[in-house]
Amino acid sequence: MLIRHKLTLLFTGIVLAIQVAFTSFVYTFYSVYREQGFTVRLQGKARLFGRVMISRHSDQGVLDRALNATDLQTLTEEHIGIFDQKGNLVFTNQLPAFVQKEARLIPSLTQKSPLQFTINQNEGVGIIYQDQGLLYSIFVTGYDRLGHSKQQNLFMILLVANVGGFLLIIVAGWYFAGRFLRPLASMVNMVRGVQPISDTHLNLRLNEGNQTDEIAQLAIIFNQLLAQLRATFENQRQFVSHASHELRTPLTTVLGTLETSHQYDTDPADFRISMEVAMRELTKLVGLTNSLLNLAKTGDGSLAMSPVRLEECVMAAVSQVKRKRTGCNLVFQFGQMPEDDFFMVMGNEILLTTAIQNVIDNACKYSQQAVQVDLFTQPADGIHLIVITDQGVGILPDDLPHVFEPLFRGKNANQAEGFGVGLAITQQVIQQHRGKISLTSTSTTGTMVRIELPVLNTTTGTAA
Repeated sequence: MLIRHKLTLLFTGIVLAIQVAFTSFVYTFYSVYREQGFTVRLQGKARLFGRVMISRHSDQGVLDRALNATDLQTLTEEHIGIFDQKGNLVFTNQLPAFVQKEARLIPSLTQKSPLQFTINQNEGVGIIYQDQGLLYSIFVTGYDRLGHSKQQNLFMILLVANVGGFLLIIVAGWYFAGRFLRPLASMVNMVRGVQPISDTHLNLRLNEGNQTDEIAQLAIIFNQLLAQLRATFENQRQFVSHASHELRTPLTTVLGTLETSHQYDTDPADFRISMEVAMRELTKLVGLTNSLLNLAKTGDGSLAMSPVRLEECVMAAVSQVKRKRTGCNLVFQFGQMPEDDFFMVMGNEILLTTAIQNVIDNACKYSQQAVQVDLFTQPADGIHLIVITDQGVGILPDDLPHVFEPLFRGKNANQAEGFGVGLAITQQVIQQHRGKISLTSTSTTGTMVRIELPVLNTTTGTAA
């Protein structure tokens, strides 16, 4: 079912329920009001008959039965019954059935409040009337024809109004649901118009409207998703282009060397030289392939996480770089320590060590002077911070925005070996550990890399 239909039904149901409740209240209130008004009229009639008819008794105390009660009849089907204090009927103008039912109600009468009752469709009131020390029971019944007629008319008016209101509610609900969902319909039509979606349509942007309501927020998030997808496609395209170039170069060199050796080399020494050249290029090719595999592995999102001591990862990375680059002056020191002296994080120890090693190795590769590695905690921010600082050649300003792109190498990095994959791997590893990596560099002061990782709460076992 379409959302428009659901909203229309929901809106109609809610408003109709309110309308029926209000109508029921009006009808019930009028019914009570009519009943109370008619009861007051009956009470007035009873007192009137008491004053008029009981005051006309003879000296012997016998009620003058010659009075024509119809002279006072103003109610539809009006019936009067008067009983003395002994319960004897002294006057009536009604049927015996009424008299018998009213006689059974005499014990229920009190002087404080009148008694209300119903006989068939007639409503009645009974009161105690006192005259010259004698108590009389007076019953008056009647049918409120005018009041019931008005109540029936009100019922018909409310019924017609509810039916008409129901139709108007459906139309209004359909209209307003369509109006508020119009931006969604526009989004659907816009996306449907570019089927099938491909990387050539990723420049599509939805109308973000007022940028405040939920539909506008959905459009904003969708546009951000499209922008990320477009950036991903661009990175993939550049990655494929760079990877093809990097793979083609050593393969071409190997093929040219072997072809030349096959055609012209006759001396075993020349064969050996050609083989050594081919082996060096194949070694580069294997290293590049392994780097690409590591990059793909870190991007699959499936990491086994466990509590890790970050200081051990940093020390292991420093030790590995020292063994690899024996001439590098590498200094490692601690800054502010945690309260328990352990830099605990939630992560994968092997990948964290590899990521940190990549940054330290880059610093040593491009710097002939000392490389500083600092590890300290910032409890106020809930992070552990690793800062790697070198005084090397730095990174050109135009290259800074691209240093984390796979297979990208700066213009001033041609003299050093590498494939431009290390920082890309490091960034993906740090991001998967809910951390941040940032880099600042100048050609005069060198490069500083900051790695932030959330502190592990040892009490709850979760990262801060």
